[in-house]
Amino acid sequence: MRCPFILPRTDFTQLIALFFTIGIASISSHLAAREQPNIVVILADDIGVETVSAYGSEYPTPHIDSLADNGIRFDQGHATPVCTTTRTRLLAGTYNFKHYQAFAHLDPSLYTLPKYIRDADYSSVVVGKWQMAGNMEYGGRGSYPEDLGFDEHLVWQLERSLKGSRYWQPTLTENGVAKTYCQDDFAPKLFNDFILDFIDRRHEEKFFVYYNPVLAHDPWTTTPDSIDADTPKEKFAGMMAYLDKMVGRLLNKLKEHGITENTLIWFIGDNGTHPQITSLRNEKLVTGGKWKTKTSGTHVPFILQWRAKLPGGVVKSDLVEVLDVYPTLAAAVGRPVPFALDGINLLPYSLSQSSRTRDSIFMHYDPQWGSDYFQSPMPADRLIFDENWKYYADGRFYQTSNDPEEQRDLYEAKVEGEAKVAYNRLKQAFLNMKDGPLKQPYMNKPFKGLKIPEPDAECRD
Repeated sequence: MRCPFILPRTDFTQLIALFFTIGIASISSHLAAREQPNIVVILADDIGVETVSAYGSEYPTPHIDSLADNGIRFDQGHATPVCTTTRTRLLAGTYNFKHYQAFAHLDPSLYTLPKYIRDADYSSVVVGKWQMAGNMEYGGRGSYPEDLGFDEHLVWQLERSLKGSRYWQPTLTENGVAKTYCQDDFAPKLFNDFILDFIDRRHEEKFFVYYNPVLAHDPWTTTPDSIDADTPKEKFAGMMAYLDKMVGRLLNKLKEHGITENTLIWFIGDNGTHPQITSLRNEKLVTGGKWKTKTSGTHVPFILQWRAKLPGGVVKSDLVEVLDVYPTLAAAVGRPVPFALDGINLLPYSLSQSSRTRDSIFMHYDPQWGSDYFQSPMPADRLIFDENWKYYADGRFYQTSNDPEEQRDLYEAKVEGEAKVAYNRLKQAFLNMKDGPLKQPYMNKPFKGLKIPEPDAECRD
């Protein structure tokens, strides 16, 4: 008869210690994972800083304002003057000259923010405007939601051939399947419903919501709440009110599941307002500057809320921009990024552990439109600016704090004193910015070539 196996006392003690260590490590890992926030990035369409009442706008936006009341309102938030250049800058985390290839195009081989968050074991969804698969003319095949690692999507303009309507009776693509909805269906409501359903299903997991409201981009339209709006300005006001309502529905859903505290929410505009819209901000008229490198083209709402970690009701006046989203979220998630990002982690600054973000913002703005979009493309430009001054590649120099329309070129006036100091500083910072060739080759794979489907039979009954 074989003797039973008896573990020596010292080995048994070591085994207990090993089990204890493994248990503590597992608990620590679980707690660390629980400390990682849910993430909601809202990138609203064509709204400059003058469109949100927290910044002094004439349009009431109480739900967006509540994010500022319970978070950080950045008063000097900036994006590029048009959507794609901002969106790729945010998702890639690098200056546009390093990754940008063409309008409505994002190279699928880039290690973008959604891929990073996916690799941190988050569930993810993208909803709303997509416009990243390519412009059918330059750059070849771009990125589809699955290329970037999203688990689910409901998007408008998956590719150029599926553009259709973005508002009433929209053409949308849900998880790869295109559909044209009924004439009484309103896309912003469909997008929001999709997010709320996603949160209902995923609220016990870590999740990432990339919410791209098509509001308040032209064409000017009525909403379910502003059916009688007539003029472009009345319609725009209704569109802003509806955008705010959709943000409110999202915030209420987070509250319903008790996850508001540890959800990091970022609300940003992707570029300035359309120039057909003039709005009142702090009793001054502001005409939208979309497409232009003037302040009205880049100055956007930029609000960050994370109640579990950041203070509320704080206003910050230093320069911040969309490049800062990737490194800030990476810091919140707590995983290293395998390459150098060009933005700044804003968490220390938000916590007042850092007194300054940056001295200037450099912008390489070259949309590479393609005639499919514009017959007369807006010109490309390279510039650098701070809170008061702006320097262009060709030597133009403006005091934007006093001349936001950039009507007086100070370079021609042979700058002196304070202006000369600012001119020399910005010029040198501009010259120090080394650009180079695109880091990725064009992707010349064919498009899927999808076509806008007819409305379902139910719409014709």
